[in-house]
Parts: sequence; structure tokens; C-alpha cells
Amino acid sequence: MNAIGVDVGGTKIAAGVVTPQGKILKEVRYPSSGPPEVLLGNIVRAVREVGRGVDGVAAVCLAVPGLLVSSEDRVAFSPNLRTIENIPLREALEPEIGLPLTVENDANAAAWGEFRFGAGSEVDHLLCVTLGTGVGGGVISHGVLLRGAQGAGGELGHVTVHATGPRCACGNRGCLEAMCSGTAIARYARVVAAKRPDSALGRLAVRRRIIGEDVTELARRGDRAALSVLEEAGTWLGIGLAGFVNVFNPEVVAVGGAVSVAGELILAPARREIALRARPPSRDLVRVKEATLGPESGVLGAAALARDPESGEYVFGPG
Repeated sequence: MNAIGVDVGGTKIAAGVVTPQGKILKEVRYPSSGPPEVLLGNIVRAVREVGRGVDGVAAVCLAVPGLLVSSEDRVAFSPNLRTIENIPLREALEPEIGLPLTVENDANAAAWGEFRFGAGSEVDHLLCVTLGTGVGGGVISHGVLLRGAQGAGGELGHVTVHATGPRCACGNRGCLEAMCSGTAIARYARVVAAKRPDSALGRLAVRRRIIGEDVTELARRGDRAALSVLEEAGTWLGIGLAGFVNVFNPEVVAVGGAVSVAGELILAPARREIALRARPPSRDLVRVKEATLGPESGVLGAAALARDPESGEYVFGPG
């Protein structure tokens, strides 16, 4: 049987029909902006549209950003999509969708996608970090997704790595998200551009506001100012990952999300910090890799987390 995975982000809703082998048969996108009723309506429309004309769809999984209270299918806090907070999502959506609905954290879904179909498909112990506007994370140990007591576990982006660091979107200071996300890279870039006005980064900053993609592009062209920005972000990423390696002892750390397109420009300094800060034997086992599924990881992982309501088992079977 197939399943529908729905990945809700800060700007868009992506829904896809996925086979047990990880093939996306059909996919649609809708905006996630607007008040709660618009958001919910767009989720329903996305599921209905993507499922229309496709046979064998057994269930749906909705992957949502933020701290999830799984027993209530409710997001308690979502710094990048406040309109989704405190809505009983399964109760609100399942009657409209007409299929069994599971609600899961979006970063957990991305991690599960990489575990089932991507960079972690050959291991039982995977840590996945997604670098975008924010930083998300998921942990799989012995082939089981770690969710914690309430379903809110695995929030790797909101572990403090710099006690007096910049304010994070969650309200804390010095979270990993505040130090190596796309937002953090843009912040570093503005500071560096002001200090190095003769660099390509500095010249671009005079013309317009710099975003993370600009930094990666200029770094690839060899601009030293841009390279220093990614070096800074990669260093903080590695500091965070070193702690996670010590705690979870993963075989693979998969780094995905929009920022990960910088590749070795950000992963090389991260690996250096892991080598310096993580402890053996975990340090000597782990491999840090780019995630392989790209922007489809959320849809693929969500579909693979859809459950049969009678058995409680995943529609696609065990991991």
C-alpha cells in the first residue's frame, strides 16, 4: 500500500503519494502562510489533490514544525510557524481528509526519510540534522525513532552551544540554530561584509541585503570573506555535533537542509571540531555525510511514518 506524506514548513506545504520503495508518484505544493483556518484548509486541499486518481493510498502522515505533544496531536511551540500552534491537528483534519492521519515532527520525518531511503539506509544508528532557516534534528537508535516522553524529543537545534550567544527564535541564547542556521549565516555575513568592504561579500552588501545562498555562491568562487562565514558556521555546527556524537554514538550523521548545499565548505570545519571534541570510541566510528534526499526528505519520511490505525504499525512495515 502507498501513503501520503505531508511536509509543512514555514512557507509551504508539500504533499506526495509515496510507494513503500520510496518513489514519489505524485506531488503538490500549497502555501502555508495565512491564519490557522487557511493553513488547515490548504493542508486538506493538498491531500485531496495529491490523492485524486491514485489507487492504494492507506494513510497520511502530517509532518509539522515545532515542539509536538504527541498524545494530543498538537504543536505546543513553533517559532517559524506560529499559526499551527495549539490546534488538535488529527481531530481537525482527519474527518476532512477521509484517511487515517498520523502527526509527526518535521525534522523527525526528515531523519526517518534518510534512514529508510537515504544516507542512513544501511545503518541502525543515525543522527540527522537539517540546516535551513532554523535547525532541526532527529535521532534513530537501534532502528527506532527517539521521540521522548511526549513526542517532543530530538530538538537538536535548541541545544545551547554558546551560553552568551545571540538570541534564538525560540527565545533562548546561543542555541545551535542561532549559531549555524541559514539565518545565522546571513547574520555573520553582514558583520563580515562591514569589516571587509573590499571583498565580493562586502560589495554585494552595499547593493542589497545578503542571504545565505549568496554566501555559498561567493564562497564557491573563492571569496575569502564568504569562506570565513561558512567556516564560522561549520565550526559551531561541529561543536554541536560533537556533543551529539558523545551522547548518541551514531554510525552516521547526515546533514541536510538548504544550507547543506555548501557541502564541504561547512562540513569540513564541522568534522574538524568533532575530531577535536568528541570522545572515542564514538568519534572513531561516526561518519558525517551530506543527506541524500534533498527537499523530498520530509515528504518521504512522513509517508514512511504513516500508520495503520488498527495494527498501529507503519503502513510501509518496520524500518
